[in-house]
Amino acid sequence: MTVSLSLYEDCISPTSPLNWPAAVRGIYVRRGQIRLASGGATTDMAQGQCRLFTQSLSLSGDGEIWTFELSAQTVASLSKQADARLILSHDIELDATKPLVMRCDHVAFPPSIETPKHGHKAAGIRRLVTGRLIAEIGNESRRIDAGEAWFESGHDPVVGRSIAPDSAFVRALVLPVRLHGKPTFIAWDAAAAAQPRGTTRTEFFDTVVQL
Repeated sequence: MTVSLSLYEDCISPTSPLNWPAAVRGIYVRRGQIRLASGGATTDMAQGQCRLFTQSLSLSGDGEIWTFELSAQTVASLSKQADARLILSHDIELDATKPLVMRCDHVAFPPSIETPKHGHKAAGIRRLVTGRLIAEIGNESRRIDAGEAWFESGHDPVVGRSIAPDSAFVRALVLPVRLHGKPTFIAWDAAAAAQPRGTTRTEFFDTVVQL
C-alpha cells in the first residue's frame, strides 16, 4: 500500500480567505498571522507555529503558510487543481488503511555544524526556512537555499552541513504507529554514533491519524 505526502504554499490576505475540505494537514506559518476555524473552534497562529488539523478548515488573516498534507492517494492520482500551490509531493510505502503517525518538527543548525552520517526510520519532506545547507543524500550532494524543499526516504545516508548563519528547516515525517513517540534517527556506523548531532530539534506534534 502507498500514501502520499505533499507540501503546499499559500498566501492569505484579508481579501482572499481560503476554505478547505477535511484532510490530515500540518500547517506551518512562515510569516504573518493566520486564523483557522475548524469544527466550531477558532485557532490563531503566528509566525513559526505549526499545528495539526484533520477537519475542514476556513483560513483568514494576512501571511504565508506551508502545509504538509497526508493523503491515501498516490501522487499520480492527486488532483491537478493544486499544482499551482505545490512545492513537492512524494509517495511513501505505508498502508493507508491503518493508523499512521504524522510528526512535524523544526531543526536548527549552529554555524558551520555538520551532522553525523545518518538515516531515519521514516520518510518525510523538509523545507529550509532560513540559511543555507549542503546536503549529501545517498550519492547526491546539493546546495539547499532558503525556501527549497527536499524528500528523504530514510534509507539513504545523509549528511547536512550548515554554510550560512541561522540555518533551519521544518520537517514532516510519516511513521508507522509502532514509532509513535520514538526517535527515528539512525547513526550510519559506529563512527557516526560517536559524533554529536549538533542540531537542535523542536517538536510541533507527533500524532496518530487515520486517513
